[in-house]
Amino acid sequence: MGKVPRRAFGVCLGLLLLAGCAESSAPEQLLARGAETHYELRLGGTLAGRLTVRREVQGDSLSIAIVSIVDPPGGGRLRTERDYRYRLAPPHELLHGQQRVQLPQGALFRQPLRSPETLEAWLAGAITAGAEGAVLDEQGGLLSLRRGESFLLQQVAQAPALPEAPPTLAPLSLPLAPGPAFLGGEPRPLRLSGPAARLWPPSAALPQGSPTADAVLLMPQAAPPVPEALRAPLTLAMEGVRAQLRYVPGAYLPKLENLPPNAAGDCYEFAALLQLALDEAGFENSTRLGLALNAEGTGYGLHAWNVVFFEGESYALDATLNRLPAPSTHLPFPDDPAQQLDLQLALANSQLTWANGF
Repeated sequence: MGKVPRRAFGVCLGLLLLAGCAESSAPEQLLARGAETHYELRLGGTLAGRLTVRREVQGDSLSIAIVSIVDPPGGGRLRTERDYRYRLAPPHELLHGQQRVQLPQGALFRQPLRSPETLEAWLAGAITAGAEGAVLDEQGGLLSLRRGESFLLQQVAQAPALPEAPPTLAPLSLPLAPGPAFLGGEPRPLRLSGPAARLWPPSAALPQGSPTADAVLLMPQAAPPVPEALRAPLTLAMEGVRAQLRYVPGAYLPKLENLPPNAAGDCYEFAALLQLALDEAGFENSTRLGLALNAEGTGYGLHAWNVVFFEGESYALDATLNRLPAPSTHLPFPDDPAQQLDLQLALANSQLTWANGF
């Protein structure tokens, strides 16, 4: 089972240079912002991290360092440092880039950064990404960024003091009473109650008199048969992923290129690597995040898998479980990362039960 969608946290890193500039004449505007800009990250109203952007002229180049410390739901502390050095003279090309990731378990990973190739290209992408939910000052500097109901990144005068790093907790799990997951060959309906119910659109009409304000039915769909034209290439792609990765719950890879022997990852890495393989094979596809039933049928947990689109139909496959098609009991989240984060925070205080009588 996977962790909190990393896109929900990673979106802030691509936007941080907005704190300095929203125009193509970047260096002067960036330096006018001062040596440092600080941000705090709140999840569900609770301080969950901080970010700092540092700027400095070194000879004929402009150095930019982005340091983030995040305490994501699920426990542990993740520290990321991104160092960039751009030439001061136009077109402000990238001279050097490096990322360092310190995992909650203490492991340190380094990797070179080769993009964006120019400061203008980075700013253009950041402006596009931040168009929704961002509040800018008159010069285009980022004041705050909201994603969904839970994620808030906002500028502060000085770096906030974070509490002691939280312990690593078990992944989110929604227990179920023992019982069959299928009735008559079809996935059994589920009832979701609690704060997550209002964030998950109903999949079927609730029985008369049901508390629609705090309960919703989830209807897994029976998986369509995979066409023979797809089965062989998709199986080959999954086998390639499984030959490169071994599954370790909670494992994290900062990059998927040039994997070392015996590389470890969780379901997110399996799905991300499979997406790359499907892209190379020319298949239209996407990665899905959501809930999946455990092998014992006693609960749902966070999970990532893939979907391939072919001749107007979609087919789910799961490299982590080595299943084609993926189990029909998988429950996908909405595509919006902000909604995914809202749901996960709400699911921690919600309940999932079998829907009897269907």
